[in-house]
Amino acid sequence: MSGTGTADGGRMMATDWREEWPGVVRWWGYSPRHKVDLMSCAVEGTHGWVVFDPIGWPGVLGEPFGKGIRPVAIVLTNENHGRDSEAWRAWAGCPVWAATDVDPGVKVDRRWPTDGTGPMGWERLDLAGGAPGESAWGLAKRNLVVVGDAVVNLAGRGLELLPDKYCTDPKRLRESLGVVVAGGWERMLMAHGEPLGSGAARRVRGLLGDGD
Repeated sequence: MSGTGTADGGRMMATDWREEWPGVVRWWGYSPRHKVDLMSCAVEGTHGWVVFDPIGWPGVLGEPFGKGIRPVAIVLTNENHGRDSEAWRAWAGCPVWAATDVDPGVKVDRRWPTDGTGPMGWERLDLAGGAPGESAWGLAKRNLVVVGDAVVNLAGRGLELLPDKYCTDPKRLRESLGVVVAGGWERMLMAHGEPLGSGAARRVRGLLGDGD
């Protein structure tokens, strides 16, 4: 299922969306400033919908995608992904979460706890060595993990690790990703590129040089 959108008042707005799997919605648009597609997603868990790295949705946000999505939390996977979260917060009345000691350029309501847990039953998986505050988020009931910039899957390029020039410590990021994919996640959503619907952990292990 998909739909289209348009630009709105100069904000970064989605131009397309899809219900990727039941309870998982994705929307995206091309950013001339970043010269890349920006992807966002919403995933329904036990405690409600969680929105990750949201860009805007045109028109009346109160009924995005006709799916009845009203998030209970907004999660920024790294310092660079403040995006349109303030508009989503104003509409939904839910907190914006981000890592400790990062400034995403938007108001942050909650910071990560120290024990690896996240909002609403999600598992937080820190990705040290990526962008400041880089993290991945796992939801066991859907066997999926959401990543920010650490893994990308752009049209015409395929599945890649974040290029070294954008990492704070490339070697450490690869070590962190090794810990993440040890969880055996089947599906992966990312902030830049098409999702992986099967074999996600195996495919990323291959990029790290220890796949089968």
